[in-house]
Amino acid sequence: MKLRTWSDMLRQGFRNVFRNRVMSLASVSATTAALFVLGLILAVIMNLNNMVAGLESKVEVTAFLKKGIQEKDVQAMEKQIEKWDGIEHWKFVSRADALETWRDEWGDKKYLLEGYNAENNPLPDSFEIQVKKPEYVERVVKSVEDFHAAEKIQYSKDVVDSITSIANTTRMIGIIIVVLLCVMAMVIIHNTIRISVFSRHREINIMKYIGATDWYIRWPFLIEGLTLGLLGALVSGGLTAGVYNVLMSRLGDRGMQNGLFSMFRMLPLRSILPWILGLFILVGSIVGIAASMLSLRKHLRV
Repeated sequence: MKLRTWSDMLRQGFRNVFRNRVMSLASVSATTAALFVLGLILAVIMNLNNMVAGLESKVEVTAFLKKGIQEKDVQAMEKQIEKWDGIEHWKFVSRADALETWRDEWGDKKYLLEGYNAENNPLPDSFEIQVKKPEYVERVVKSVEDFHAAEKIQYSKDVVDSITSIANTTRMIGIIIVVLLCVMAMVIIHNTIRISVFSRHREINIMKYIGATDWYIRWPFLIEGLTLGLLGALVSGGLTAGVYNVLMSRLGDRGMQNGLFSMFRMLPLRSILPWILGLFILVGSIVGIAASMLSLRKHLRV
């Protein structure tokens, strides 16, 4: 096609968007809602995946020892740990050191622990073993279990598995919600294009009569649907960035201040926005064009 022909079709497509302002606004709003939810879900999943990756590099096995353990048993266990594969580092934590750490963690309320001393210390001796990769955990746990001195074993792999499960559940629920919202957006865009077709029905018949090709008639409506989808993508991208910035200002700078997650921060917006915006443009374009094609096939016999 000639450049002038493309220019005419683009002009007609944009004119259709503004001709049906109410339906166009509804179409953009529906697309924006669907993509905004998609963006929030993607942001949550990306941050959860980042958290899992961080936890996997810090998986630690803690072996609590039986009370009254002999020094020779501790030394024997230390010699065995030195031989194990996949160990990043390890340390022995005595009952006294554990009690002191416990007091420090209570901060201003450590006076509540004043009743505990060396004689009635409820905490056991332990080994803290950090593994290089999560796949070494089971092997290390099995090796620890072989020691009669070990009474209880605790390791953070359970936390990693829990977060992974949450991410997978969020992903599945999110997909269902986004699909439903995208279908809703397609229906509204479909109705918008159908109104455009009906309003120009007489004009279309004249164009066909004077020899206009099928695709010459189709393209303005496809451009209209594509424009509505892209507008929804851009608006939802701005909303997602704004909401994410607010969350970062309230949570990201402080991080999760307590417990195992204290070392984590939210991913910076610049690292996730290009991916999210690119996906928005792709999904918005597909929704707009698919809705237009569906409407043309049903209501425009060309």
